[in-house]
Amino acid sequence: AVAAFTVLAFSAARGVHAQQVASGPIRGRISIPQKFQQDLPLGGGLAATKVVVDGGLLATLPTADGYFIVNNVPVGPHLLQVIHPRLVFDSVRIDAQEVKNGSVKMSAYLADFEHGKGAKLKYPLGLAPSGAFVYLEKREEFNILSVFKSPMALISLFSFGAMFLLPKLQPMIEEEKKRQQEANDQQEAVTATSNNESAHAVRAVDKGAATAAATA
Repeated sequence: AVAAFTVLAFSAARGVHAQQVASGPIRGRISIPQKFQQDLPLGGGLAATKVVVDGGLLATLPTADGYFIVNNVPVGPHLLQVIHPRLVFDSVRIDAQEVKNGSVKMSAYLADFEHGKGAKLKYPLGLAPSGAFVYLEKREEFNILSVFKSPMALISLFSFGAMFLLPKLQPMIEEEKKRQQEANDQQEAVTATSNNESAHAVRAVDKGAATAAATA
């Protein structure tokens, strides 16, 4: 809303000064750095750029080298904008002032829609994009480590691991049980043998005692 009001204000100021003969050109050059060009389609650079003044009351296209001239700009404040489908350019306030010899002097500032003027710019203008429009959210790159941050993924990995390892562990478990059973059987056999020997020894002692008593 503030931007629209500013454009209307500049347009009204231009209408007030339209009766004056004094007017002059706005000159400048547009350049697109490599970091922006690499993301543009073929023919989407300077060829897709347009320079408009006061919301389109005056307009021009840049040359292949980026130079542009907007002619017949009357005395007064004006809003210059560079239009591009993908790149963002800062708006510029132009103050056209008539000097003593009848010519028009152009002064340029960053457009401040709250205070009217921002930082002063060099003239002729040297304009470059300050950013790019983002129409689609950039997809995050896949990171294998992110899998281990998900509880569901960890549960799934554990389940698949159990399904894969259990068949391999089953023979080992059975073998261990078999060994343990054999060890128990051997221990029982040793215990039984020891008990038998003890019983024989006791019977032998008892028999010897009985024989001695009979002899006496």
